[in-house]
Amino acid sequence: MSRTKSSDIPHYELLCLISNKYSETEVEPIRASVAKLINDQGGKITFEEYWGKRKLAYRVDGFRHGYYYLAEFDLEGPKLGEINNRLRLSNEILRHQIIKKHKKTAAELAEDAAVKAKIAARRKAEAEADESKGKEDKRVGVESIDTELDKIIDATNLL
Repeated sequence: MSRTKSSDIPHYELLCLISNKYSETEVEPIRASVAKLINDQGGKITFEEYWGKRKLAYRVDGFRHGYYYLAEFDLEGPKLGEINNRLRLSNEILRHQIIKKHKKTAAELAEDAAVKAKIAARRKAEAEADESKGKEDKRVGVESIDTELDKIIDATNLL
């Protein structure tokens, strides 16, 4: 562990799986309580997304469906344990996962945009080239396959 502290606050992503025993209207207060928990610990939510009800790949505590809630937030590291403990003890939340995310700098965002623009330009050029060539059909017809098979079968010297 280094002795120098970074001035930047770490950025985290939280994914919660909320129990299916609640209705859509009952899930909203649960999501609000998770957001309040983050804010009470001094965190700042930068992005929230509600994915709704989805089928699970396998049963979790007897449930086949669950509501997904994603939140990205900034929080100092020592306070993360309290959020983790409270979510683990919550009866409404079946599972949760908190990961540390790398915050992209302005230069990294500009580089990503440049790469996306290059990819889009390349795809557009390929599409235009395909249209100009007329997309020649290179499939083999059934008749030509039949004639080739007949030649092989009729051949007297197979070895």
